[in-house]
Amino acid sequence: MLLDSNPDNDAVEKVALFESMMKGETFAFFEVEDFELIIEYYLDLDFKKKAKKALEVALEQYPIDLALTLIKIEFLNSAQRFDESLKALNDLNKFHPNNIDVVVGLGRLNSLTDNKTEAFKYLNLAYQLILLDTSYNDHLQDLSYEYQQIGKYDSAVKVLKHILNLRPEDETVMLELGVAYHESGKCEEAINYFQNIIDENPYSHIAWFNLATIHNINEDWKEAVFGYEMCLVINEKFTAAHYGKANSFIHLKEYQKAIESFNESFVYDRPHAYAYCSIGECYEKIGDYSKALMFYEKSLEIDDSLPESWLGIGVVRDLNNQPIQAIKFIKKAIDLDSENPDYWYLYAEILAKLNKKTEAELAFKKVIQLDPKNIDAWIDYSNFLFDNTSKSLAINEVKKAIKSNNNQIDLKLRLVAMQISTGNINEAKNSLSEMHNSDQNTFKMLIDIYPEVLQVEEMNEFFQPFKDNPNK
Repeated sequence: MLLDSNPDNDAVEKVALFESMMKGETFAFFEVEDFELIIEYYLDLDFKKKAKKALEVALEQYPIDLALTLIKIEFLNSAQRFDESLKALNDLNKFHPNNIDVVVGLGRLNSLTDNKTEAFKYLNLAYQLILLDTSYNDHLQDLSYEYQQIGKYDSAVKVLKHILNLRPEDETVMLELGVAYHESGKCEEAINYFQNIIDENPYSHIAWFNLATIHNINEDWKEAVFGYEMCLVINEKFTAAHYGKANSFIHLKEYQKAIESFNESFVYDRPHAYAYCSIGECYEKIGDYSKALMFYEKSLEIDDSLPESWLGIGVVRDLNNQPIQAIKFIKKAIDLDSENPDYWYLYAEILAKLNKKTEAELAFKKVIQLDPKNIDAWIDYSNFLFDNTSKSLAINEVKKAIKSNNNQIDLKLRLVAMQISTGNINEAKNSLSEMHNSDQNTFKMLIDIYPEVLQVEEMNEFFQPFKDNPNK
């Protein structure tokens, strides 16, 4: 029995005929397009084994067909059989040089294997082919995605703008362009671009949203709020703008307005765990600890794997003078996000408060290991060592911190305070001299962190010239 290859044949009919043939009940002849339809049907239903079987049969009949070989390559890539995939693509490239599907395939494969230089080369070639032949325009969106996968956001921006020139009303592409601009770091260019779109089409809510988001990235919170509000005037159901506005209000420390923005979003979208967590944090900042706990707990009812909510409960418990209970929740947050230095920092501080010296020291070490540029953590860690463990060890740790942080003055003054406190006056004087900044300001800064210096006669004598002549 021969199958009529009329493209209007129903996919189900072709699949039924193919399965009948596989059972040996009948014989059918399929065109390449028929096999593509059968494979696509199976994949849509997630029948991967049947799709692979159909592909095997298809390749037996059409062993060098381009479309079928490209489908085979997709299967190889999904199975991470990249060497076989590369060989198949290179073979295709010999017979079909500069074929857009093959070139994009080579770019994607090199991206998957982290060969970014080769990937970039093939993606650029693909874009040149598209510029020469507009029939390839349907590959532009895939191309922008692949550029982003290898971190070439400037190129992704260029391609996405190309698409918008063709399809200016494509909201999905405009949203992607906002993301690509964000990652590229070209905020001023992005602001100009989206502002121009708004000038031409002031009712483009996506352009307003992207403009607001770029302002948010620039920490221009008030401009961001305005942009999000304009977006919502046009499309009040665009919940991402509600969240963006709430985030801007949080940075402006207008916590009640942030809460109101989150609540407005719930009119159009089901509350999610992170939104409830953010509301909890707002109530925490306001000082309404009972509501903060309520929203942190509501967040965990939706998603108990959100570390921020566990941490939030721990913070509120500590603020309510319940450090023992706080520790349990903070430990849970650390279990969920063990590489977060802020979690370890809070954990160390509360352990120190509870006089759990060994555990606190280990926690402080973890903070420094994860975030060696955190000046406050170094200072708190060294102070902890100085007061609880070893003064000499504390001084050594401050010296390490100074080396790691480009001679940061707060750390150097901390070292001076410790040297004076341990009676190492000459070392303290040497440390101050090395600063090349022993002026009135340094003297005042030292008094702020170590007022006891005023009781040390030798140090008073050392600073006397600067007290007598503040401009020296």
